[in-house]
Amino acid sequence: MKVDRFGVFECAFQAQSCYDNPYVQVEAEAMLQSPTGELKHIPLFWDGGDTWRLRFSPDCVGVWRYRIQATDPGLAAAQGAFECVPSNRHGSIEPMKLHPFHFQYQNGEPFFWMGDTGWRAFATCPEEKLTREAVLHYFDERAAQGFSYIHVELMGGLGQDGQQQVMFDFHEETLNSAFFQEVDVRLQYMNAKNIICGIVLAWANGKESWSAFASTEARRRYARYVVARYSAYEVMFIASGEWDLSGRDTKPWYLAIGQELMDADPHNRLRTIHPCRGYNIREFAAEPWLSFGDYQQTYEAPADREATAPQRHALRSQLLWSKVYGKPVVNAEFAYYLRRMGTERNYNRYAIDGVDKPHSHTRTSFRRACWSLMMAGGYFVAAFGTTYYGGWREIGPFNVDDPKNDEAESDLSILAGFFRGLPWWRLQVDDSLVKGHGGNCYCLAELRERYVVFAEECDSLQLTLNAGPQGIYAFTPEANDIGSYTVEIFDPRSGETRPFGSCRGSDKLDMKLPDKQDWVVLVTRA
Repeated sequence: MKVDRFGVFECAFQAQSCYDNPYVQVEAEAMLQSPTGELKHIPLFWDGGDTWRLRFSPDCVGVWRYRIQATDPGLAAAQGAFECVPSNRHGSIEPMKLHPFHFQYQNGEPFFWMGDTGWRAFATCPEEKLTREAVLHYFDERAAQGFSYIHVELMGGLGQDGQQQVMFDFHEETLNSAFFQEVDVRLQYMNAKNIICGIVLAWANGKESWSAFASTEARRRYARYVVARYSAYEVMFIASGEWDLSGRDTKPWYLAIGQELMDADPHNRLRTIHPCRGYNIREFAAEPWLSFGDYQQTYEAPADREATAPQRHALRSQLLWSKVYGKPVVNAEFAYYLRRMGTERNYNRYAIDGVDKPHSHTRTSFRRACWSLMMAGGYFVAAFGTTYYGGWREIGPFNVDDPKNDEAESDLSILAGFFRGLPWWRLQVDDSLVKGHGGNCYCLAELRERYVVFAEECDSLQLTLNAGPQGIYAFTPEANDIGSYTVEIFDPRSGETRPFGSCRGSDKLDMKLPDKQDWVVLVTRA
């Protein structure tokens, strides 16, 4: 059998003995030997009946051999081989080797993270128009709009059979394999659209949650199962959603879960954990299993629905602070676009312009928040009211085609297109190079090569070009090569680029902006 490099090898095996609960009673693991002799281990996963499966993604061309070690005699007799062949696949993602705040595919290509929230994209609820067909269409639309990442929860909704998604009974650990078979279909489709999936294993509290498990052993077994079933795909693992809501004394749960995710996964997929109440990367920064920082920091807008410049600046400052650990940082929950929860909660004082909550935002506020996070050298996961929670928390059903989202979706597509047109991973945050009059002004720079300035509510700005990090003039041979630069103004609402002229590297570039909306200035060495 031939398998693409970074593709998926899958093989089914049949257990010999009968079990009341094979998910709990059987232990099975594959040992794989790479063409270079390296040994890797991955658990097999139970797929209903007497069926067990091995899924593995090879990263090395050549013949791989495997054999199964198991407590069941039928599984323990299995062995085999497959050939990994060269391919154009890019694989999943990992921190960029030379630029640790950014991401790359396994084949080394840069990965631009633009995320969306689809918490219940694995669930099925026909009355909310949340079906397989609707979810696959959602993936189609997000891919076309330039999204490269969507995170989805495994627990918290209904499976296609009307039962709880993951377990029929948490205390007895009776797994619903049919639900996971549906997840397989949707996840494979998402990957085929070049979207990385962030799999949220469970939330902290609720009927289906980490709290519902009877023991740490049960939690680790579930984490191991998710790794066995999905680590071969283009995924990353989020150990918990809003972990701190189960109480600070439950932190040992998540330390054990994160460790299990790392120990069971031969693919070394990215791992993180999602907080709620102000905690971020600092809580788990020292843990070897934490690949990058995921945090949420919402910011309230006043009743006129437009957050102030200081509020947006604080959103960005929190991301910058979280970069002190030398890992990528993603704000994974910061604003909902035109979210309306109706009578579920009393947010009447915010219920204007189709918005009902302090961190549910309209077009301008939403766009500016996204740009401010990108200008901090980090990334974000957006959320739209009609899609982020599968129809449960929005007036009306799950609907990616709602025209009220069109402007914001266009704005994010424009943002992604702008950065993908640049070597964004080489840009460093250096606000000392720019001064804005009237509002916020941020700068990303590859010194003496290119500068990106984002200005909001500014009349004008001044940019210093011939300087080193943090605005210190650089007295080096390179600094004497002043050179010339082209200057362009980019409209983040329309995607239109306007030429502004040119300047010398010895100049301080003074620019009067068209108005006090948000504008992007791109200065590039000629």
